[in-house]
Amino acid sequence: MNDPILNHEFSPPFLQAVNAALTACLSAENDTISTERFRNLSLLRHKVVIRALARLKGNDRAVFASKEIIINQKLEELARGLLENAKQEAVNFSRGRTAVKKYK
Repeated sequence: MNDPILNHEFSPPFLQAVNAALTACLSAENDTISTERFRNLSLLRHKVVIRALARLKGNDRAVFASKEIIINQKLEELARGLLENAKQEAVNFSRGRTAVKKYK
């Protein structure tokens, strides 16, 4: 995942830092993506966005919010993909375990 997808011209520096950490987490190979780290960074990102929204006024706030909604939708799609991958891995593990039991 590319960092520019998470940032826009209104992203404050601390949000950019969180986005960079989130990008690094998601750039890891699928086997090494830490769902707990992804969750923690997503929660931190949410708090930073809420704080940034509270500091903005008027049109700047509306523009920031509209850009963040788009980014959040992309992150939600990504999280759903990770969830589906985890479900498929669990199903494959269960099937493999059942197959091994048949040979005992």
